Amino acid sequence: MQETPGSPASSELPPGPAARSTGLVGTVRYGLAFLRDPFGFVGGRFERFGDIYYAPSGGVGLYVVRHPDHVRDVLVTQADAFEKTHTALESLSSVLGQGLLTSDGEVWRRHRRLLGPAFGKKAIEGYAAGMVRETVTTVERFRDGETRDIADEMIDLTLRIVGRTLLGIDVGSEVARIGRAMNVFQTSLSVPQGLPKLLRWPIERRTARAVAELDEIIERVIRERRAAGPGEPDLLQMLLDATDPENPSDRLSQREIRDELITFLLAGHETTSNTLTWALYLISQSPEVERALQSEVDRVLGDRLPGPGDIERLTYTEQVVKESMRLYPPAFVLARRAARDTTIGPYRVPRGSEVIVWTYFTHRDARYYPEPEAFRPERFTPEAEASRPRQAYLPFGAGPRACIGRAFAMAEATLVLASLAQRFSFRYPGSKPPRPRPRITLGPQGGLRMKIQKRA
Repeated sequence: MQETPGSPASSELPPGPAARSTGLVGTVRYGLAFLRDPFGFVGGRFERFGDIYYAPSGGVGLYVVRHPDHVRDVLVTQADAFEKTHTALESLSSVLGQGLLTSDGEVWRRHRRLLGPAFGKKAIEGYAAGMVRETVTTVERFRDGETRDIADEMIDLTLRIVGRTLLGIDVGSEVARIGRAMNVFQTSLSVPQGLPKLLRWPIERRTARAVAELDEIIERVIRERRAAGPGEPDLLQMLLDATDPENPSDRLSQREIRDELITFLLAGHETTSNTLTWALYLISQSPEVERALQSEVDRVLGDRLPGPGDIERLTYTEQVVKESMRLYPPAFVLARRAARDTTIGPYRVPRGSEVIVWTYFTHRDARYYPEPEAFRPERFTPEAEASRPRQAYLPFGAGPRACIGRAFAMAEATLVLASLAQRFSFRYPGSKPPRPRPRITLGPQGGLRMKIQKRA
């Protein structure tokens, strides 16, 4: 779609495209151009307009950023000026309610205080055995020489890990139902909000049914836990028992517990499954990385299963995970709205303006990652990390709203990848690289079939 630079209302605004038509034809044309190739669409604008551009639309200004300095303004130094009440999050809120991912203000601060202990170092060490146990269940299904859809396998595995470690339940019988619901949510959120309601109605109807199905599962889990009484400490039990340190009589309501459980059940497993899927593909394309990974796993673990004490020793394995998230960040965009008049760099940002941080392009900036398309885990040695701006890498966000589950996700991905590399190699038989599919998270289009080879 041909674009020409617009004339912004003020010289204080960034450069950007001309305002698009607000009519039906203009809206549909824009939506189709974006959906056809989101990365090409946005990447082309960055190439044309620079590190930040302004796109007026429907009376709301949209600021699109990729530079670490601008990212720091939005997520760190002026985090209080930007809230999560963004158009892009409206559909997500209809599913997740007021969980940590979508809430703002005092609701978010209160939930963060209550959930903090569930993601501390001691708690995560307690989850490690469950992570490895579920990985063993997956590995024992694999057979030498067979081909499987690794994307599906990792979704199944990470869903079981979240169910086992955070909810204390075996979600094996519910994997298919939850997976179908997740697919509906992914599709719903990939459809631009600006499309006419008539075009959005079919997916919105499917989304409502998927939400009802998830609610039924979660309500049953809560009901059964209340009836059975406390078991092993997990997120569910912490939510049921939690009291606010600042107000001991304050407890979470049934709806608040539901919102947090669905947030971690869905957002928690989908991001890690994609990280592991991309990691196995990238390793298969780099024999040097595969040899270094297997060498570390053999040296640290030998024939035994990994445990919580091994996480800090599996340094190269962690670097592989980090580099995989650089190339294919699960949260490839972050959305905010200006809660008051503020600035990003030298540019003014009026209250109500919307901001999109394109993590994907920040991670592939040659100024910070030479030959950015290359898969090089050594980019994440301590020395290399210290040489870059902190906001040049943000798979878990940054600032006060950074993901509370970061340590959980890194521990999970490191332990699972080490357990898989201990037993198997994975080969991608395709001649073309898998195409990323940008929805809520960034997974491979059409899955990822790989051949499994048992290590000697």
